[in-house]
Amino acid sequence: MGEQEQYKKILKKIIKETESFKIQSSEELIQSLVHELGQFNKMVNKSNNIQTNSVSK
Repeated sequence: MGEQEQYKKILKKIIKETESFKIQSSEELIQSLVHELGQFNKMVNKSNNIQTNSVSK
């Protein structure tokens, strides 16, 4: 799945949480976005490390 699709998925999740009142303030919204983007970044970094390690062997 491409990066842009992952961003869409994250935004859809945040919108649903806002609509269902799980997120009730702009501060919670920002915290949730930062958390989700951090998780995505970790996933991308792991993927890049795996690719780098397999290429270097």
